[in-house]
This record gives sequence, C-alpha cells and structure tokens, in this order.
Amino acid sequence: MDRLSRGVDRLSMKGFGLFKVELSRQLDRTTILELATLWSYPRSVKDTLQTANEDRGRIMVDKMEERGQIASDDISALTEALRGFGALGIARDVEQIYEENMSVKTPADQTNLATGDAHTESKHQAARQYDKHTDALTMLLQETRGFHTKVESSDAEGSTIVVLNKLKEEFKEVYRNLLQLKSTGRQRMESTEKFLRDNHDYVSAERNHKIRDRIQELRNELDCLISLSRDRLENVTDRLIKLQHGGHTKTPTSQVVSEERRSQPGSVMQAVEMFSKLEQPAELQTVPRPSRRAPIKTQAEPTSGDGSQITDPIATTVNQSSQDDETVVPIDLNCVTIKATDSKENQQSMVDQLKRTSDEGIPIQMLILDEAFKTIHGNGTIALNSGVLLPFLCTLSVLVIWTEEGRVMTEAEFSGIVRYGSESTQLQEFVFQHCDLPSPKATREVFNKLQERGVKVTWNDTGHCLDTFSGSWEMNIIDRVREHCDAGIIMHEHWSKETHDLQIKMLEFATKKEIPIRIVKLVRCYSSITSDGSNIILQSGQSLPAMSSVKMINITTENGRLIPEDEFARLLDYANQSRAIEDLRFQECELPPTVSASTISPEMKSKNFKVSWITTGHRLNLHDRTWGMDDMANIKESCGAGVVIYQQCSSHMHKLQMRFLTVASQNNIPVKYLRLNRCYRSVTPDGTKLTLQSGQTLPALSSVKMIHITTEDGRKIAEVEFSRLLMYADQSQIIEELRFQRCELPPTVSASTISSEMESKNFKVSWLSTGHRLDLHDRTWGIDDMDTIRESCGRGVPIYKQCSSHMHTLQMRFLTVASQNNIPIAHISLRESYHAVDATTGSIILESGVMLPHVSSLRVLGINAWGRELTAEDFNGLVSYSSQCSELHFYRCFLPWSVTTYRFPAHLHSANFQVLWRPEDKKVFIMDLTSGRWVNKGTEVSLTEREYQDMLIRFRLKWK
Repeated sequence: MDRLSRGVDRLSMKGFGLFKVELSRQLDRTTILELATLWSYPRSVKDTLQTANEDRGRIMVDKMEERGQIASDDISALTEALRGFGALGIARDVEQIYEENMSVKTPADQTNLATGDAHTESKHQAARQYDKHTDALTMLLQETRGFHTKVESSDAEGSTIVVLNKLKEEFKEVYRNLLQLKSTGRQRMESTEKFLRDNHDYVSAERNHKIRDRIQELRNELDCLISLSRDRLENVTDRLIKLQHGGHTKTPTSQVVSEERRSQPGSVMQAVEMFSKLEQPAELQTVPRPSRRAPIKTQAEPTSGDGSQITDPIATTVNQSSQDDETVVPIDLNCVTIKATDSKENQQSMVDQLKRTSDEGIPIQMLILDEAFKTIHGNGTIALNSGVLLPFLCTLSVLVIWTEEGRVMTEAEFSGIVRYGSESTQLQEFVFQHCDLPSPKATREVFNKLQERGVKVTWNDTGHCLDTFSGSWEMNIIDRVREHCDAGIIMHEHWSKETHDLQIKMLEFATKKEIPIRIVKLVRCYSSITSDGSNIILQSGQSLPAMSSVKMINITTENGRLIPEDEFARLLDYANQSRAIEDLRFQECELPPTVSASTISPEMKSKNFKVSWITTGHRLNLHDRTWGMDDMANIKESCGAGVVIYQQCSSHMHKLQMRFLTVASQNNIPVKYLRLNRCYRSVTPDGTKLTLQSGQTLPALSSVKMIHITTEDGRKIAEVEFSRLLMYADQSQIIEELRFQRCELPPTVSASTISSEMESKNFKVSWLSTGHRLDLHDRTWGIDDMDTIRESCGRGVPIYKQCSSHMHTLQMRFLTVASQNNIPIAHISLRESYHAVDATTGSIILESGVMLPHVSSLRVLGINAWGRELTAEDFNGLVSYSSQCSELHFYRCFLPWSVTTYRFPAHLHSANFQVLWRPEDKKVFIMDLTSGRWVNKGTEVSLTEREYQDMLIRFRLKWK
C-alpha cells in the first residue's frame, strides 16, 4: 500500500520530476560545490559530490529536495543562493526550466504582473502631461510671432533726434519684452525636457521628436527676433549719437557709442548692452559652470530663454582687443569659473582679463572659485591656490566660493570676505558651499554698508543667510530651504558644533513644513545613536533627531569602523521613523553578517526600504534578513563610488567584497577605483590573484579603472613583486592607473618587466609617496603631472627612516617642485627619519644623509622621533626651519622643559604659529611663544618642573 501510494505521488509530481532531471543537467561541478559550501553540507556529502562524476547533479538535486531547498511549489532558496555568489545566468536558466515544467510564474514574473496596472496608469498620466506641455509651447510660439511686426517696422533715414529717441525707447521696450519672454520660454523648455527625461519609457520616439522640434522652433524664433531687435536698437543708437555729435567725430562711431554707454553706469542702456548677446556657440563657451556641481541659484543670475548664460558684447570686444599681442583664454563674464586644477598661467590669464574688465566699468555677473580660494588679505585681495592674487573687482555681482569639501573657514578669512562685500558698489550676493563658517565678527559700520547695498551672504550648507541687522545667521526663505533640501545636506566631521546646529535647525524646519529632503549625508561625523533610536549623536556632540521627510540617509564612518548588531538595529529604527524613507546607506564601515528576527519590525517590512552596504555592494533583504546582490543598479552605484578594502575589517566582509567585485568584473561593470588600505599581502607568480592579510584572494578584475595599493609604512616591494603587480593591473581592459603609497618601489625596472601590451595601454604607474610616475616606454621614474602632485601634497608626505636614500632623493625633488609651483603641502611627517638641522643652511638632515630643503608651501611639519630626547639645539633649529609653516608637531619624543633662551620671531606671534608636543597618548602640550614654556592644551595650565620630571621618568622606562 505504501509502495502504491508512492507510485501515485510520483505520477502526480510528474512536472516536478522533469524539472529535477533538467536541473541535474544544468548544475555544473563548480556550482554544486559552491552551493554545498554555502548551505554547510556535511563533510561526507561534500566528499561524495567531489568524487561523483555522472551522478553528481542527481545526488545534489536529491539532497536539496531532502533539505527543503527545492520543492514543487518553491525554488526561491536555490535561485537566491545562486544569485548570492554571482551565478546570475544559471539562476535565470533554473527559473525558466521551472516555469516550463510547472507552468508557474517566478516571483519576478508575478511582480511584473502585479505592477502592470501601475505601468498603464503611468503611461496615461504621461500622455496627459505631454498634451499640457505641447499646448504651453504652442502658446509661447504664437506670442513670440506676435512681435514680428514690431521688430520689422522700418525707421526712415535722416530722422530727427526726437524721432530717433522715440524709436530707441520703443525698441528698448520690445527688447526687454523679448528677453522676458525668452526667460519664460527657458523655464518652460527646461520643464518639458525634464518631463521627457523622466518619462522616456512612456513617450514614443515619434512624439518625443515632435515636441523637441517644437522646442527648437521656439528657440530659433526667439533668437532671430532678439538678434534683429538688438541690431535695430544698436543702429538707432549709433545714428542718434552721430546726430548729437554734429554728424561727425574724430573717433570711430563704435568707440563713441562704447564711451557713451560706459559714461552712464546703471542706466537702461547699460542694462540693455549687458544682455545684448544672448547665446554663444558651444565651442566659444570655454568656461561653463562645473558640471559636477549642483546648480547654484542666486538672485542675480541672468539667463537667456533657453537656459544659456547671457554674455556681454562689450566684454567680448574688450577681450578681443586685448588679444592682439598675446593669446588669452576668452572668458564668459556671466559665469567665470576659476578652478583649483587650472594651471597658474591660466588662472593669471583669467585674473588679468577680469581686472581689465572691472577697471573699464564692464559688469561681471558671476565669479566661481571652484576650490581655488586660498585666503583673503586685508586689502580685499584674494589669494588663489596657485599663488595668483585676485584683486578687488568693483563690477562683480555674485561671488561663489566653493571650497574643497569640509574646509573650515577661519574667522579672519570670513571677516575679510564680509569687508570685501561692504566695499563693493555692484556686489549683490556671496555664496558659500562645502565649508564651515564662523560666527561673523564685523563692525556695525560694515553691517550697515551691507544693508545699504543689499548684499546677501548665503551659506548653502546650512540653508542660512547672514542677518545684517543682528550679525547672526538666520534661516533662509522657504523656497531657498526647498532648494537646499532638494540638493541634499552634507555634514562633515571637522565642522563646528555651531555649524551642525544650524544644519539641524534647517532639517527640523524642513521636517516641520514637510519639505522633502533628498539626502542627508553624515561624512565621518556620526558618533552614536540613542538607545531608543530617536536621535543620532554627532562627533560635535550635537543631536540629530529623526526626520519624517528624508528620503535617503548616507552614513560614512571612520575607516572600517565596526557597527555591532544592536547599534545597527537602532539605526534601522531611526530611518524607519521617516514616512518618505527609500534608502539607508552605509559606507566605509563593517555591518553585522547576520541580523536577528527581532531587528526587523513588520513596519519596516511593509515599507521595504533599501538598506545598502555600499562598501560591499550588498543589500539587506528585510524579509529574510540576508545580505544579497540582487540589485544590479546597486552594484553599479557601488562600483561608481569606488571600493576600499580595509586591513582591520573581518574575513567575512572581505569575502563579500571579493564576491561583489567578481560579479562586477563578470558583468563588465566599471569599477572607479580599488583601494587596498594596508590589507595587501602578496601576489601570485603569474599575477592573476592578490592575497589579502585576512587570507582572502582577489582574482584579477577586467573592469577596474584604478588600483591603489597602500602598504604598511615603508614596506619595500622588490622588482619581481612589482613586475607581478603590473601584470595584475594589466589584465583590466580599462585600467588607467596603478598607484602605490607608503612603500618603496625598485629604483630601476628591467626591460622584461614591461610587456608590449602594457606599453600600448600606457596606463599610469604612480608612486604617490615620491610624486613620481613610471614611464612605461623608457622604464624611468619622472616627476608626475601637477594634478597628481597636488593630490599627493594634499594627502601629506611621510618620510620613513627605513627607506633608502634613493627614495628620499626622489621625495626631495618632488617637494621642491611643489614648493616652486606654490602647491600647498598639508604636512611632512618625518617618521624616525630626522637626524639634525644643518647649522649653515638651516635645512633638515635625514638619517639617510639626504637634505630636506626649505619648503615654502608647507603647512605642518611633524617630527615622529620615537623614544628620542631632543636637545634645545634641535628644537630651536626645527622652529627656525618651520617659521613659514602654521604648525610644528612633535610626537613620541622628549623636549626641553622650557626654551626661555630662544626668542621666537615676531612674525610667528602675529601668524598664530603653534608648536604642539605629544609625549604620551593622553598628554598634549602647546608652547607659549611669549614665555617659552609648555601649556596643557586641555587645561591651559603651565607644565611644572615636577610634572616634567615625572613624565621624563615614565618616558625613559618606556623607551629603554
């Protein structure tokens, strides 16, 4: 009876049986063994699967059925496991086989069916919006064509001054109306183009082309009419000026007109001229806004009807005339951008043109300093990063200071900028972005001038403006707050408590007004979260309450920080309190490998927001609480952000990263960069795999653009190993650069090291610690390009004792070039490599015998002389050497109790020069330059001789 029952069951399961047969043929040996390992099959079963040949697939299918991993009504456990380790193609094939044999739709198909109605509704809605946009464009086109009669009306030759004045006023009015119409048209055209981008899946190609033709027709019509009206206005103006000068002049008419225009600052004629040239060809727009920036919206930003920047024909004439004797890069005075990456020569060229333009009274609409601002002097001169000085520009309307991300602006710098604004007669607005600003400290007179001239100071990072009545920061108008929230809010670790407080006030205001917040990014400023998950505590001590209208939260921690499960659960609770939450993201941290059932609430499951672990390319499934890679878009985004692998992270996290990178390589997804942060151990002889310190192996990637290897301090990489690493990088089809940091590379490279394929690809091999790069053709090290030198200097330059004199020589050459080109050097750290200061030249002598010359662009000099007792002579020599720096630091060494016999130069007092000494982990002292004694940094109490002697005893015991 039992046997008969089993026979009936087999007949009723015929479809499933056929599926199992085909599944056993589909699974190959590698896939079977990976599934057995993933599901922790017993050793005996793994051995059977390892040795079996023809029956391996059947045995695996039977084992999966026994364990409930496949069933007649569910194969999701199998397909999710296949996707988990990157077998996406096999997973799709298995689902297709299952559907064909069982006549059951897969979960993905069921989801598509369920969303079919929503898709149809979206399509109908898009059709209705399309009709509205078409009607609006048609009305604008009709209104534009109505100006033809007014513009094309002729004026008789030989008219009187009275008639010409009347004509001039009429053409001015027409011209203004057309400009206004073009501005309205620009907004409509931008709105329509955004609609087409957002609804490209619902608008047919034919209708798309039709409406774009309508947009182009409107743009051409406006351009034609505006050009014609401008020509008529200029013609009437020329004739009028001729009559006013008796019909003849000694100077050319164009010059008379120009002088007449400039003699009436602020007049309507000047305003008309400022807007006279409405659009340049793309090839002439040499200085556009930075494309990587969100648009900066100010109240003084004129644009033409199609969104192009309005250019000034007078300025164009000035620039052309100034190019007779030398080649000058032309600039667009409506938006001049000076970038930190521009060469010193280009920066100087743009500054010269701006100065000439300002001196001639020609308006400069907007100037953007894109990470190029260094400081401002008391006379209103701005110093750029290259050392070029930007003088006071009296005709500038808007100054945008976009600093390097996270910069802290000093009180003196900010006060100088405020004074700059108070002295300008034309300036309308300052805009600050990506920086921390202090509380404004200026005189009442300065604030009164800002009020009188209506100068606005906007701080985009906090959504606040400077209140010139109270001299404090006040919340911006609600429309500007909406703009800031739509762009996203970034909070940085180095920013002050006051800055974070302003940002939190804006976020609370947005939450109260239910303004959508696109993203809140916490860049290494996250400290902890309260036990109830209602508030995030920042590094500054400020509390960030949960926000009900935030769509995305991105938490970037310190390098490789471990977030335990209980803390992770509270962060999920925090995000869940937003009604609009779509994604909770984590970067540069390690999350728990498993999540308990109590961590995920039913409400979280119903919202089903994304929990993305960007560092590993994985996403948490809130239903089964597992990390997976089912979202290819998520993988692409993680690859686009770059991947960092930290030494301190666990083997489990490294394994997830290896899996994610392998999937990216198999699917040809470009990886922006792969950075191995002190986790690289070795490379195989054939250069196909890297081994990490955790024991995980990383196969060569075919789609990585840059590989950055940071080793332990001063590690030596021999030529054989270096050659293998070159082979590893060469296996990427899109490799652009291989970088090395904190290590010593071979001084010479043999011909056999560089293959012909490497020479043809000619990717960069950069040695960041020395600022040099390897020429793959002649196999020699040379000074790298200026961009890489700036990046190396920005990171700081460590000089290690264990490195050779050859490497030290390369570093000295690189630092000299940086100093000669006024490239700021964040810090030079002498890691046990300091020997003495040369009494004759004042240069520092390293342990290798190489001399470190004076570096004028150095900010901080650090002396890490572990266990060494420095003399007063050492101290005095190092202070003299670093007199052009802002700080001098001493670590793990012992210094004299006082230096009362040494007189610090007067300029060090005025420059706020600081000498910091950290003899122990929890002991930090600062030198009082007046008394020559050490003061505790925390308590500001002077170091007594008794405390000094006790500290000296501890120091000698530790370093004996």
